[in-house]
Amino acid sequence: MVSIEENKGPSLIRNIDWIVIVTAMVLNVLGLIAMKSVASHLNQPSLFKKQLIASIIGMVCMVIIMLVDYKDIRLLSPLIFIGTVLLLVLVLIIGTGKEETGSQAWLALGPVSFQPSELGKVTLAIIAAFFLEKIKQGNGGLNYIWLSVSAGLLVGLVLLQPDFGTSIVYVFMLACMIFVFGIKYRIILACLAVLVITLPVLWFSVLEKVFDEYQINRILSFFNPEAYARSTDYQVRMAIRFIGSGMLTGVEKGTEKAARLVPEAETDFIFAVIGEEWGFIGASFLILLFVVLLLRCLYVSRFARDKFGSYTVIGLMAMFFFHFVENVGMNLRMLPVTGIPLPFISYGGSSVIVSYIAVGIIANISMRRQRPMFEA
Repeated sequence: MVSIEENKGPSLIRNIDWIVIVTAMVLNVLGLIAMKSVASHLNQPSLFKKQLIASIIGMVCMVIIMLVDYKDIRLLSPLIFIGTVLLLVLVLIIGTGKEETGSQAWLALGPVSFQPSELGKVTLAIIAAFFLEKIKQGNGGLNYIWLSVSAGLLVGLVLLQPDFGTSIVYVFMLACMIFVFGIKYRIILACLAVLVITLPVLWFSVLEKVFDEYQINRILSFFNPEAYARSTDYQVRMAIRFIGSGMLTGVEKGTEKAARLVPEAETDFIFAVIGEEWGFIGASFLILLFVVLLLRCLYVSRFARDKFGSYTVIGLMAMFFFHFVENVGMNLRMLPVTGIPLPFISYGGSSVIVSYIAVGIIANISMRRQRPMFEA
């Protein structure tokens, strides 16, 4: 079923999207530089070492995925989905988590840990594209149900951890894929209207009972930061302060403070470290790289060989887009704090490896964008 393509002429090599690959690797290098600084300030060299090892593993995974024709990924998508679901169930049984958030999201594998919900993002893009393609081909019926059940199961298992931020990523990815699939605007407007009308009811009757106190405080502090200045909003205040202190080119070496004073500087608020140490120019360059990556994903999706490839790339692009906008936005108090990492930049082996897997799939689809000879 799965075949490794050793040599199919120069077309595969010629179609490699080097812009996607190089952009991702440059982002990863910048992330390692930032992590080196954070590790030095916190006197935790293991942060950089683990991130470097995860980056190397991620690159290897990317290359392996590029060698396998993505039509085989389509064939294996149900098995990939089942495997991911089993991991998400397993993490609810024997998983570990953070005491401050109460989430149970990691599986311990000896000295290292892995977060299955990160892999679930790629799985969602693949399985949703699998069913959307079938529906687009006129095979609706049960495929609508399978799409709803598979997506709902992934989101539900992540919510049980509980990990509200990641579940939002799942929903956003699916929404983007359905939008590109083709959905009437009146349906979108109707859904938005229902959401606006029911949100207050959900908040007072359901969400306040389901969410933990720290999650509710994060949302409330976004709308009323002054009331939470010494608690939930403290991180954001410090992040904005140090981003501003970077001015045009960053502070002088040896005067950096963000890595030491901003809570979760190596993960959620890594952009504050970059803003302080690299200044407006460095932060803008980082943002530009993400814009290039996202625009190139649109290009690959537009010229994909089939609908499965196109939808999959859109899902993965939506994943990168949400992480990028949310992480930078919460550092600048433009969006609520949700604990979403910045791809290739924030500390986290699972995030880096899965990001490279996503890039490998995108490059894979780009490499095979031309229709094979004699194909109808």
